[in-house]
Amino acid sequence: MSGSSKTTYFILGGNRGIGYNLVQILSASTNNFVITSARGSLSLPKNKELDDLRKIRNNIHIVQLDVTEDESIDNIADEIKKAPSFQGIDVFIASSAISNSYNEVLKTLKSVWLEHYTTNALGPILVLQKVYPLLLLKKTRKVFFISSEAGSITGYIPISVSAYGQSKAALNYAIKALSFELKPEGFTVVAFHPGVVSTDMGKYGIDQFTKRHKNANLIEVMTPKESASALVGIFSKILPEDNGKFFNYDGSERAF
Repeated sequence: MSGSSKTTYFILGGNRGIGYNLVQILSASTNNFVITSARGSLSLPKNKELDDLRKIRNNIHIVQLDVTEDESIDNIADEIKKAPSFQGIDVFIASSAISNSYNEVLKTLKSVWLEHYTTNALGPILVLQKVYPLLLLKKTRKVFFISSEAGSITGYIPISVSAYGQSKAALNYAIKALSFELKPEGFTVVAFHPGVVSTDMGKYGIDQFTKRHKNANLIEVMTPKESASALVGIFSKILPEDNGKFFNYDGSERAF
């Protein structure tokens, strides 16, 4: 089957954590072609597993991207178009994020706020601005963002994640705005909460949360593979009428 007849996914942040597991699961089907971004050199990727997986699966294409660098973002569309038999993107999935902000608002440094906002809120949107024309080449036009319940204002959770929570809340706003703005062009824009996941980032967050809260042991923790598997199951069920919604990993709808 040629690349042009496959469902083409672009996964932002597929070199580690949930993103890597999404690449692994989606590329297991020969009906899919997966383009994914990795931060750093292609010859020395941060996740050797991704490079090894690419070597045994010819339906994976890796592009270099740093969402904090303007030049890297400016080049992303051209890099994606170098994929074999490329004719457009069906599904855009933003999975890249950082979480290193477990202080109270009044104790969080400006540099921490800016780092999280740049990576978690602006990064995915600036990349989408460049990738948008490539989504227009296909009729599928699905845009999925891995957000977090920490960014929900209606369902606010009383824990101190300051810059991380704010960055995800800002991303959620952009998701709602995009769902309104892109609807006339047939786009379906959706946010997802992946659960509390034992990625490297998640483990650090769980450790910080455990130090501050007595009931931390009640949190249900998922592996990256479990979270990604659940998300892929939901992705396949998303319909145009789900545009602008926010879903949990279990498929239930939640409030922004």
